[in-house]
Amino acid sequence: MNRKLVYLLLFVCALFFIFLPPTGVLGEAENKKRDGRFYEPVEVPGNILDSLKGRKIENLAVYVFRAGEWRPILFQVDELTPEGEFVLTNGPESNSNKANGVFDNQDMIVFMARDAGEKAETDKVPNGAESVVPVELINPDNQKSSWVYIALFSGRAPSPGLPPISILSVKEDKFNFKFSTYGYDSLINRREGKPIPTIFINKLWVLPEAGGNGQNIIDRQKIRGEFTFLGGTIKIPFNENLISGGVVAYKPGPVRIISRSCMYPLFPMKIKGPKFYIESIMVDTLTLTTTTIQVPFDPGSLITEMKLAFTTDLSPMAKGMRFYNSVNQGGFKIDGMMDQSELAFIKTKDNWRLVTGPQGAQIQFTKFDPKFLAKGEASSLYNDNEKDLHPPENFPGDIGAASDQIIVKSLSGGTYRITTFGCVPYDFYDTAGLDLKKLDKILLIEGKPLIIKVKERRIENKGGKPRIRMT
Repeated sequence: MNRKLVYLLLFVCALFFIFLPPTGVLGEAENKKRDGRFYEPVEVPGNILDSLKGRKIENLAVYVFRAGEWRPILFQVDELTPEGEFVLTNGPESNSNKANGVFDNQDMIVFMARDAGEKAETDKVPNGAESVVPVELINPDNQKSSWVYIALFSGRAPSPGLPPISILSVKEDKFNFKFSTYGYDSLINRREGKPIPTIFINKLWVLPEAGGNGQNIIDRQKIRGEFTFLGGTIKIPFNENLISGGVVAYKPGPVRIISRSCMYPLFPMKIKGPKFYIESIMVDTLTLTTTTIQVPFDPGSLITEMKLAFTTDLSPMAKGMRFYNSVNQGGFKIDGMMDQSELAFIKTKDNWRLVTGPQGAQIQFTKFDPKFLAKGEASSLYNDNEKDLHPPENFPGDIGAASDQIIVKSLSGGTYRITTFGCVPYDFYDTAGLDLKKLDKILLIEGKPLIIKVKERRIENKGGKPRIRMT
């Protein structure tokens, strides 16, 4: 097979993964009235925690001060290699041998912003602790502060004894994510009879206590397109069946789950195309994904046009929900039938999109590397016609199917990164319509994050942003 065609198809396959629907958990009932900061995870990096450097990770714990008492909160320490990659403990490409067990510049302490508390008196420390490092969280919206305290113990720190908010269950034929109030089964590929988990969503349900009904609302992710060669004389259709590979390493943690996927096109005679990587961070409320793609040549030297649509299709159980995006803010009822307002859908590329209803809510936005569309164009599409079949699919027809369509005629060689932010917020559905103020507060997690202050050092929180792989 022509090597340039192999690389072109790899690039197209890679784009598919950025349009996976977001996953997450909806908050607990007593936190209904909290704003978007309820969903924000916090990363405190080791390079601003000088007094903890060189100490064993097992000697650290995180506390808050409330009503005159110290209370432990759920946290995890994520280690990174000197090259900037996460140390991932499980999977065929685990790099757990690179963990040194010592807190240093590459490491970070992770917890949820919603767990922060009051400011403690300077001479107070939790029982048995040597010392504490105060961490101030400043909300840039209103300049209000809250605090957490990283405690250092001479021996192993006491366990907080709190249930995890993120659980990954791995079995022979199942890769299941469990959060406080929702569940997600990933699609399992098979190669030579061996099951390989992927980041594809196969089923997703939101439990009643989260405002859902416990039914699967996702059909599947789709990619449909066409390549035009030699000035239009040759046209080749394309769908996601070409994609192979899956999750190669992951770390299940009590606060968040980190995974790394290696994907590639698999051609006839078991010929593998070059690899690309998807880095995913899943917290109880957010999914943050970065797709890194290497393009070794200009596809324009081989094709006349590449036209692709990346789609999240819903299941029949999603009927009754409403679809909105930043361009079509009036919204559309999802019922499997296109009405006149849906036929007038404005196709300008959106900045955010969401579905919401008694079944729950999903919010998503995608950012392209600016150089990606230098000589291309992107638009948003919507189809709610269950008679419009686009196999392969789990449920026939399009139901609330939202797409990003991309037309590319020229693309320079190089590295391209595409990031996706997703959130499933608690108690978002409103029978009166879309609450833009509530939506805006959630979007600020990525656009205007909390400020972290340790002593006189101030940094922007990166816990609510997709992570850029350094290598």
